[in-house]
Amino acid sequence: MEKTNILITAEMKKRRKEIKEEAKTLLVGQVLSHPYFPHDIYINMSGIKEWLNQPHRHYSEKNEALLRLPELLNDAEYIDAVPDPKGRDYIMASHLFKTIIADSDSWIIINESIWGEYLVHSISDNIPYVNKEQDL
Repeated sequence: MEKTNILITAEMKKRRKEIKEEAKTLLVGQVLSHPYFPHDIYINMSGIKEWLNQPHRHYSEKNEALLRLPELLNDAEYIDAVPDPKGRDYIMASHLFKTIIADSDSWIIINESIWGEYLVHSISDNIPYVNKEQDL
């Protein structure tokens, strides 16, 4: 997928800040789950910030989706665990969940830490290490 440049307007920045505050209240400390993933999933401020800073073809819709994360994750398709693409020694695996944002495939990324926590890391519409030939 080619990189899409999105012009981020002042209004989009304002809304991103509002979403960040709403997500902080709504999501931090909440235990998320998925019907076919047998682990509790948590989100912290780092995950919220990473989600909101992540480039995406549908930037505004991706940001708004954060506020629906429990439902979005619950309805997503669990794809697989992959090695951490950044090679961080404290991440055992990145778990990918396929979802749809504004009619485009996107992947919610949950990082599994060496101490056994599963944390929302981000969302992406471009996962270069996923084989595009797979039925994802």
